[in-house]
Amino acid sequence: MTFNLSDRMKKILAAIVAGILGNLLSFLSSLLTPMHPQVTFDFSHLATFLVAIAFGPLYGLIAGAIGSIYPYFHYAVFGIYGPVFGLAIIFGKAMTGFVCGFLRSRMPVFLAVNISFIPESLYTFGFLQLMTLCLPEGTINWMIISGIITEGWVEVIIFSFLIDTVMRRRVVETAVLLLEIFIIMFLVHKEFIHTLLVLLLITLITLVLFELIKPFIKKKSGSDIKDKDHEEKTNEKIGK
Repeated sequence: MTFNLSDRMKKILAAIVAGILGNLLSFLSSLLTPMHPQVTFDFSHLATFLVAIAFGPLYGLIAGAIGSIYPYFHYAVFGIYGPVFGLAIIFGKAMTGFVCGFLRSRMPVFLAVNISFIPESLYTFGFLQLMTLCLPEGTINWMIISGIITEGWVEVIIFSFLIDTVMRRRVVETAVLLLEIFIIMFLVHKEFIHTLLVLLLITLITLVLFELIKPFIKKKSGSDIKDKDHEEKTNEKIGK
């Protein structure tokens, strides 16, 4: 007995799986930056952006929400925000997935990824300002706030380059970019074996993410070519 899933259901399942992998990326990347419990690398948005660009806003929202589960527990439930205020983390990441999916067909991938993070960045800044009033004095200071915002933008800029090269099928450039990023992160972190293992796992999960999204990217590229051919034929008929 076989089950034929609709294209929409396949995309939903892909978004869910990508969100789960995003949690693994978040966990592994947090091990690379033991600067402060509340200021660590969080690579979960790599899955969010990939899904949003490949599928659209609804699927980006799903991937963002699911991919925020580990960050929610790390920074909120077991962190300083608490389980109630910490729900803002889930909303912020889901919002970025939705906005990125909305912008994907309106501008280049690089711009869509970066611009989609602006609302979450402002939202995070406002949330942290609110937390300074709700939490004990000194729990959140300007160093933590600037660290969280800066760390987020560093990740997003890296992701925008990475995803743009993937969407253009520049496999070699993508591999070189990944290598450069990992070398920089290795230089920052001093524990050789620990860092190498974590980076290898991040690479593996990233490749799985790309493979998960690749079939849909190929379909999208094929439909774009057909649309262009149809447009050219229509223009030729009008010219005649």
